Amino acid sequence: MSFDRECPEMVHVAVNTDPLQMLLQDEFTKTHYGLKVRNIPHTKISEMNELKVWYDFGEKIGEGGFGIVMAVREKSNNKQWAMKLISKSTAGDRIKMVEQEIQILKLIHHPHIIYLDKIFESPKKMYLVFERCHADFAKIYNERKPFAEKIAKKIISELVDAVAYLHKYEIVHRDLKLENILLGENPLDPTDEYYIKLTDFGLSSIVKSGKGIESMLHEFCGTIYYMAPEMITFRSYSQMCDMWSIGVILYMLVIGKFPFYGKTEKEIQVKICTQSPKFDAKLSQEVEDLILLLLLVKDPVKRIRATEVLQHPWILSKKMSRTMHYNIMDKMKEWKSEMTVETGAVSDWVMAPDDVIEINRSQTKQAMNLPKTNINFDRASRRMSNPKKPSLKEQVTRAKPKGQSGKKRVN
Repeated sequence: MSFDRECPEMVHVAVNTDPLQMLLQDEFTKTHYGLKVRNIPHTKISEMNELKVWYDFGEKIGEGGFGIVMAVREKSNNKQWAMKLISKSTAGDRIKMVEQEIQILKLIHHPHIIYLDKIFESPKKMYLVFERCHADFAKIYNERKPFAEKIAKKIISELVDAVAYLHKYEIVHRDLKLENILLGENPLDPTDEYYIKLTDFGLSSIVKSGKGIESMLHEFCGTIYYMAPEMITFRSYSQMCDMWSIGVILYMLVIGKFPFYGKTEKEIQVKICTQSPKFDAKLSQEVEDLILLLLLVKDPVKRIRATEVLQHPWILSKKMSRTMHYNIMDKMKEWKSEMTVETGAVSDWVMAPDDVIEINRSQTKQAMNLPKTNINFDRASRRMSNPKKPSLKEQVTRAKPKGQSGKKRVN
């Protein structure tokens, strides 16, 4: 890092002295397949005016919950950057999200993930210097939706490539959505309009080393329209929640709207957990197949992985042969028949109107009413047909011990 000679010397200090974060950083370095923490300069300053020694400030280009984003030019090399100004008082306890984002961005380096260059910190604010992107994809989406499959394929391929990289190193984003995708400059093709950059790692987490429940995540977070069923129903979850979100984004790109929409948060929850996506436009068999492999599969164990998405015929621009085709429509019919319950039948799929709890809005990024009980999804195999499988009512009746009342079972 070089500066003009008359500029004051930059002092490198620790990003965070919190013991827990230091432990996390040490764990990242040791266990994440050779990933090493990047040495990002972190400079202590007394006030914002000191930054004008190194940067020329331009216009405001963004705004978030904790502060604003300014366009800046680095004087020593004329490079353009985006500087995020974060108010510590406004962030409050959520400043830990910023610290977590810094820790993760120090670990990763990928062409489709936003690059963090430097950090400055004053007693009242933090200043994060990111690579400069030219547009928010959410804005472009609203202007141009729906997208042709060719463009959607390019966007999804780059997004999945970034997510596959994160998952390889056991990092879960947990808030994939259009608003967290920026459009940057393709160094190999300046005419590329859709060179994406994944951003906002404030809710991201590292999956703990180990097997089983100990390696799962449990916090409730994210944005409702993109949230996977296992998160809504308070089940433990893993990286596969990101794959559900990718399915939502893919559907939005080619259809032009959310796959699951409702007037209330509870209605959206129920649709996410119990309905299949509808196709209002004529699409190729390949893209419909990929969408359904992501959004039809409510059980995360059966959901397609990032590396598998990259090998899907639609991504590879190949036609699906009969041997490759999963007979998705039959699968949908089978899944829907399993969910159908006769009037008056006992079922723990139903979320009763009163079976909700309030989530403190100050504790979550997206607050909503949630069911007290989990919605149990059948973990049957992906067979193309299952003609003699008993109905859900018969399964419940057989499982119910003698003398049990007809009340809804609570897990």
